[in-house]
Amino acid sequence: MFSPTYVQLKYWFYPIGNTPAVNLLRDLPSCQEEETINILSLACGDPRNVLFSLWCEQGHSSKRTVSFTCCDIEPAILARNVVLLTLITNGRPSTELWDLFYHFYVPTKTLSILRTHAAGLVEASKSTEKWASSPYGSYIKYVDKATLQELRRYWTRYASTEKFPQARTAIAQRSKETGNMHVLTGVRSAGPLWFHASETMAHVYREFWKTGVVAGNIEDLSRLNGKGEVNPMFAVSSAASRDFAVHYGAEPLLGFRLPEAFHQKVPEQRGGTSEQAKRAVAIAKSQFKAWCECFTKYVSNDRVQVSFFCGEALALSHDLQLAITLNQKPGHVTRTYVKPWSACPLLLDGYVSLNATRDLPYDLFDVIDTSNLGDHVGFINILSATTPLLRRNASSVVYTESLLMASEDISASLSTVLGSDVATFSMLIGLAPSGLLTGVTLDAVGNETALFTLMQGDDSQKQYRMRVSWKYPQFSDASVVGVLGSSTGSDFQVTFEAKELAGHLFDIYKTMFAHEDISRMTAQLSRMSVGQYSIDLQRYTRAGMAALLRLVRATVQVDWEQTMHLLDSHLVTDRSLIVGSNSLQELYMHLHIFGVWTNECLERSPNQLRTGFGLSLRPTSGDKGILAADNTPSVVQLVLVVPREELTVFTGKTPDAIGTPALHVSVTQTSGQNQYENCFHSFQAFFGKVVYDDSTQNASIIEEDDHGWLGSADLVVTCAVPAFGLLMGPRNGILAALMINTNPDNLMKFEHLGVRMAVFETGFHDGKRLFVCRDAPKLDTLRSSSMQKRWIEKVSSQNQSSLQTLVKLNAGHRATHLQSHIDFPKDSAESQALSTGAAVTVIEYSPRSVMLRIGSSLKRQVTFPFPIQGSQPKTRIARKSSWIEVEVPIFTALDGDRFNSWTQATVFQSGRPPLCWSIPRINLELQPSVTFPKKGDSSWLRTFMGTTLSDAERPLSKPDQATTTNAKFDLKQSLNILFLTFVGLNENRVGPKKTFQLTLETTGAHTLIFATGIRHDLDLGSLVMEAYVVPLTIPRVKELLPSLKALQTTEPCAIRVSNDESTLWKRMLPALAERCRTWQHKSTCEYQNKGAPLSTEEGKSPLCSCGEGNVSGSELAKLGLKEWAPFAKYAVRVAIAPIFPVPYVESSLSELLELPRATQSHPSPSSPPKLPSQAPKSAGTEAKCDHCGKSGDKLQVCGGCRKVRYCGSECQKAARKEHKKDCVR
Repeated sequence: MFSPTYVQLKYWFYPIGNTPAVNLLRDLPSCQEEETINILSLACGDPRNVLFSLWCEQGHSSKRTVSFTCCDIEPAILARNVVLLTLITNGRPSTELWDLFYHFYVPTKTLSILRTHAAGLVEASKSTEKWASSPYGSYIKYVDKATLQELRRYWTRYASTEKFPQARTAIAQRSKETGNMHVLTGVRSAGPLWFHASETMAHVYREFWKTGVVAGNIEDLSRLNGKGEVNPMFAVSSAASRDFAVHYGAEPLLGFRLPEAFHQKVPEQRGGTSEQAKRAVAIAKSQFKAWCECFTKYVSNDRVQVSFFCGEALALSHDLQLAITLNQKPGHVTRTYVKPWSACPLLLDGYVSLNATRDLPYDLFDVIDTSNLGDHVGFINILSATTPLLRRNASSVVYTESLLMASEDISASLSTVLGSDVATFSMLIGLAPSGLLTGVTLDAVGNETALFTLMQGDDSQKQYRMRVSWKYPQFSDASVVGVLGSSTGSDFQVTFEAKELAGHLFDIYKTMFAHEDISRMTAQLSRMSVGQYSIDLQRYTRAGMAALLRLVRATVQVDWEQTMHLLDSHLVTDRSLIVGSNSLQELYMHLHIFGVWTNECLERSPNQLRTGFGLSLRPTSGDKGILAADNTPSVVQLVLVVPREELTVFTGKTPDAIGTPALHVSVTQTSGQNQYENCFHSFQAFFGKVVYDDSTQNASIIEEDDHGWLGSADLVVTCAVPAFGLLMGPRNGILAALMINTNPDNLMKFEHLGVRMAVFETGFHDGKRLFVCRDAPKLDTLRSSSMQKRWIEKVSSQNQSSLQTLVKLNAGHRATHLQSHIDFPKDSAESQALSTGAAVTVIEYSPRSVMLRIGSSLKRQVTFPFPIQGSQPKTRIARKSSWIEVEVPIFTALDGDRFNSWTQATVFQSGRPPLCWSIPRINLELQPSVTFPKKGDSSWLRTFMGTTLSDAERPLSKPDQATTTNAKFDLKQSLNILFLTFVGLNENRVGPKKTFQLTLETTGAHTLIFATGIRHDLDLGSLVMEAYVVPLTIPRVKELLPSLKALQTTEPCAIRVSNDESTLWKRMLPALAERCRTWQHKSTCEYQNKGAPLSTEEGKSPLCSCGEGNVSGSELAKLGLKEWAPFAKYAVRVAIAPIFPVPYVESSLSELLELPRATQSHPSPSSPPKLPSQAPKSAGTEAKCDHCGKSGDKLQVCGGCRKVRYCGSECQKAARKEHKKDCVR
């Protein structure tokens, strides 16, 4: 519905993950109280994220129950997942589970175990009630009954005696095809040691496809006794051909975190590749075993629940929105189907609990992960569907991920897929990418850039993995959260001017349907000749645009009627999209169905309308069914039955020859005065037989053909259309057709169909092939519009706030300023002061607030929903009316390091544990230690630390830039010294060292750092230093003076810091302590009154006392040096990590990425690629003029700030006055 319907005869099955497991609990605070965390995993794939997340969590939050809702459109994936999770709790050895889940071939005994277990699942799944009473019913549940029955079909095949000979043949053929491929995606699993892993992981891939077992390891191969048996859990999928469909990129080790396998690169002549592969397999098996054991503990303690849904993620999300917000009981909600090419209605009817105390088992989610679903269905669709499902807490997060590049400029990728600068889009939906606000990330994104560099030689490769954390921006400033004293996140509401908002929404609309823009098709074909970008793919229908507008209407405050009339004016007059005008009626219809806005043609029954020529749309004597009714609904369902023989246009060719063409329904009036053609891209299709029932005015499904494209049934297409168009003009002039979308590629592949590319077309004369119905088959579609209106009303009321902030857009429809209006009661002190002429001043106070001073004693903190540049305020004062308006520029990470909000966002909410808003938690005890052999090669560490700099920061490391002050750069350099000196790689220091002190030139050392080791941060693909810090307060210095003198005899490494960098460290330390905390805050915690940090002043500690003394002197001495022991009572453990640039904010390693293709070659495996020393030109975040808003390929970058672009000198001159105050060189 929200994405185009594709013919996909060549299907790929993804039974195992193709990216390393991620911890979905990383952004939640540690908790020792009873609570339930709800996680929604869309396009969940295999259960690696479930298992890894629980493993990461163990021991930290023992009273937390985790409830996962896992959605995937492929039933075989979910069937495999249930088999694995239930076998785990049955206590089967992990070696058997490993074979079954990761190997193409398994021993006969293992296959017998699968068949027996699958037969048990078939028996338990006879009904949801029987499943609920089975041994698995307490922790495995189903969102709908259809999912359970769908999975049952697959378990039945697992339990059968099928041999799957075609699978063995396909695996052998695939091995031949990939035998010479140098597949490098596996290096993601190596984290910071990616370079040591390139040859090994390529070898692992080839051996897996050659032997059918992980890396072709001897231990597993020996159990096969020759060929082994084909594993049904790989052979069975929903592929239309029922052939072996596992994707050629599949390789089991891609889903694991394996950096410790590559600590030391073994020369090839000594069997390095096979030796490292053996080590990697052993570590992966060890991790898998630990995951299984952890899951068993969670189940035995009744602390985990996994619910499954087989269907389309967007449909489920929108259904849950209505069910949760309106408290709807299980049943029809949005009246849609579970997925494309299926006639199964979506029903939330699967939840069964013998002890259920709630009518509705679903609730808002704390974490929503969307995998790389955005690559397939569009990121705007993803955010429209998931944002309303997110609980309003500081820790709540939506994760999006992309693998396909959207732009050659990686830093512009996010703004490109959103069709908007990211800040403006964030204010439309109420969520913002955390990296946009912080400018740094702990995710080792340099690893991905390095991988991209290694793969540059392959012109078809356009992958760059980018995970984005979307959070509530109002929680990014701890001082504001404390002032508001709320954990609901509903304290602000943004407002817009109707004209500005309409212009921005139209820009997004044009981006969503850019594939329809003729002027862009040439550029698209040019790009596709060297590799496809995600922006070139069709991802949206007009229903997706309606869903976005629905969210915007419920989120922001604006004159909505005026906004929609202005937007409608843009849509009607636009001629850039080839089917834009033909798709207007579909957009109007979905706006009406979603309760967003109703065009006059849909406000009432078409029988009450008149055409522009004054003609009535009353039914005629020849009309039948619903069109003959006196009160025809404004929206009806068109049911078109396409004969099976007409489908040979697809089935008569090979899948490669037809590709994956998108389809749409066309309704045309070919006679009379009001001729038209309307296109509808949101429709449902399935194979089966339908009959029309005159009494109900609906088409009923007699049977659905489960064989799909391989069956014999006709194709049934059902599509919602406005009824008034069907009543205009002669009925015999109306034709309905199933058509292939027009683009250059399809025109070439289906040229025999002609320009219109109609697969099948018929009219009302064909009473067996075309019906007009009240509802879609099996559904009650049209009644959902009233529910949608109720949803908008309820969510809008929840978002209403007395604290409203006006967002001001420039001529390019980009948010530049925020304006807050403060009214003072007439009898207030502020009102009296204003009336007597008291001076009004505005002072920058925190990342999201300013302090308003009236006179000498009155002050008020004015807060904003987004970070601001509070040093540049403008005020308007109405002394008689007693109000003040404060206007400030918007701040993003591109605007500098003023507050470095990422270092101070340790948020405290009433009744909840402290939270590191921008720094993920880590379970240090579970992270493997990094070994640095004395005689081995540790140069990889220097290369890895070199990836922490952005292009803008890299020139600062040159000697001639030594006087340049940049606190964030200085901090990165200090972290570089810390890590390299600990290992002994710092050329300017004598190492290795374990003791460090942060030293100001003016006052000396103010913080001691006792480094006890470097570990891998498995989740982030990075490194973490485990250390203890001792802030040297004035009283402590006096007390510990003898011990400090003794410590100096060990020659600690002094890291000299500036005043600004010192402040950064003090702001950062509370978060570094909080992220690895295993102790509990006391009721007397100093943070409760003062927040964190306690102080950034010299001679004072930024840390509370709760974490002090949790290690004894003897224990601390054992970890490092005996001289550390006296400091134990003040020592607080921290997890120090390198910080990296955010890839969608600023560029890094661009010189590597921009090497000319003609000279590009893979870096030599013997040495890492050389990091660039000079920064290339800056890249903006959007490819359109900042003044007039026009897009183009020849925009000129502002020579001052290097952030915005213009068409030419005229636009730049016109914008100079407005831009001057924001332009910082």
